[in-house]
Amino acid sequence: MKIGIMGGTFDPIHNRHRDIALCARDEYGLDEIWFMPAGDPYCKEDKQVTPAAIRLEMTEAAVAEMPEFCRCSDIEVRTPGRTYTANTLRRLRELYPDDSFYFIAGADSILYIDSWYEPEEIFRNAIVLCAERPGSEDELMETIATLNEKYQRFGKERVRLIHCGEEPVSSTDIRSMHERGGDISPYVAKGVLDLIERYGLYREPNNG
Repeated sequence: MKIGIMGGTFDPIHNRHRDIALCARDEYGLDEIWFMPAGDPYCKEDKQVTPAAIRLEMTEAAVAEMPEFCRCSDIEVRTPGRTYTANTLRRLRELYPDDSFYFIAGADSILYIDSWYEPEEIFRNAIVLCAERPGSEDELMETIATLNEKYQRFGKERVRLIHCGEEPVSSTDIRSMHERGGDISPYVAKGVLDLIERYGLYREPNNG
């Protein structure tokens, strides 16, 4: 199977995550999409992050409202210590050697992915699909070309663009909007909003 991995802190998971994943599935013929919240993300170590169990619960709630080819994976939440994309993809290749993996990332991630932990393992074990971002097309395409040239030993076009359109909405924007008392219902699944209200998330100043 061709499996798309949509990873992230998901604090909270929102509709833009869903839309990017569905675009990737349609454009690249993916069989399944696995939404994978990070357990203890090393890139967020200087920020306050909602506990992994709650972020997993929000991800499960969001996936429950998506098509059946979308699934929620708790592999990183169950991994002790810091979680790294390179380690996760390496483990997935070991567990599912007959499947092909496509790591789905936003434009911001692609611009810095070469500075992540063991980036060569990311490109060795998955094709990276990058969501386009209006207003940064030139920088993004230049970065994709540079990465494809650098990691061509792992195969042709290890980084490919997802044509998903629209201006992105970030989890940071949603947290800030909710903190100010704004209506975030257009941006998150109903089940996710219910959990945000139940746990009283994103109401305290400087919450990530």
